[in-house]
Amino acid sequence: MKKRIVMYSIYGICLLLMIGLLVAYNVTSTTNNSPAILTDYDYAIDIFKNTLASVVSQTEEVTISRPYNAEGVKIVRNYYDYRDDEKEQQKAIIYYDGTYMQSTGIYYAADKEFDVLAVLSGEVTEVLTDELVGNSITIKHDDNTYSIYQSLKDITVKKGDRVNQGDKLATTGTSNINKDLNNHLYFELMIGGLSVNPEEYYDAAL
Repeated sequence: MKKRIVMYSIYGICLLLMIGLLVAYNVTSTTNNSPAILTDYDYAIDIFKNTLASVVSQTEEVTISRPYNAEGVKIVRNYYDYRDDEKEQQKAIIYYDGTYMQSTGIYYAADKEFDVLAVLSGEVTEVLTDELVGNSITIKHDDNTYSIYQSLKDITVKKGDRVNQGDKLATTGTSNINKDLNNHLYFELMIGGLSVNPEEYYDAAL
């Protein structure tokens, strides 16, 4: 009987020792892991902040600039707008070889040649020579926006080039369809597949 009591006592002591060791191990493990958990949390916060900053920087407003910065440039033929009165619409009609056409862009001219500039950053998709409209450049921008420049000479870009807003593309020249305008630039802006009046979009955010 005494032997059984002693054995039970030994078993009890061993059991208590094992429980104590397990508790001590868990406490130590939790303590040691706390900094790691805190570090992971801080790391996640850093990622979130960096991602948020990246999104904000990518959504900054982009505005359309004019295709020139020379002094003395003026409009010599308007964009045809159905909302204008008859007198203004007549100023936007092109007559060539017995045919009347509505102008889908704006004609700019000055007393002397001036540099033609990219109105937005983008990719040059076309550089063409046409007997009617002269040399032309088409640039594709983000958000399905295109800018078209005609009546050019001394072109400095080629198809596939990436250009930045304000980069020089060419200088103004002439065209057969508008010989009466002499030195000039024809500029057209297309947004969502439709030609729009550029004068209503300069300095406006896309």
